[in-house]
Amino acid sequence: MALNYLHDLDDSQLLILLKSENELAFKVIYNRYWKRLFIYTRNILNDKGLAEDVLHEIFVNIWVKKDDIEILSLEKYLFTSAKNKSISQFRKMKFTAFDDDIIQNLCLTPEADHSLEATDLKSTLERVTKNLPTRCKEIFYMSRYDSYSNEEIANHFNISQRTVENQLYLALKHVRVALRKVVTILLSTLFF
Repeated sequence: MALNYLHDLDDSQLLILLKSENELAFKVIYNRYWKRLFIYTRNILNDKGLAEDVLHEIFVNIWVKKDDIEILSLEKYLFTSAKNKSISQFRKMKFTAFDDDIIQNLCLTPEADHSLEATDLKSTLERVTKNLPTRCKEIFYMSRYDSYSNEEIANHFNISQRTVENQLYLALKHVRVALRKVVTILLSTLFF
């Protein structure tokens, strides 16, 4: 089938072709909706890279699950997926920023009987981050110990800033889980 012919088909006809693994039908769907979905998603997230990630995930999901998903209205399905994935991503961003602030602004008072000294915290962090994948650990150290910006780290490793942010998110998530006990003990000694 010629690509021009496919442009004239409506969404339901394209979905039928998509289920028969027609890559051109997928390409028409992608081209038909990508720009509008990108604008919609970017307005929610206020971040170009995240909006692109969300759309990539949606379109990959449609292709991979084309045999299993039942779509009655393609446009409604795409915009609902974009909204839900954007909101989910937005929640992750807010949670991550909050956790990052907690870790960076963690203040240890010497008055507490069971307080940790800074060297204890650093050695605990080093022990926790020792189990991270090599690249993730390097990015974490460059960011937290050497005070490199995300842009500088991205340039150093020749990767995108979004990849740096994702690696930092994973590292901080790992640190947060591992330090949850320590923070609980610290907070209980400060407030009780």
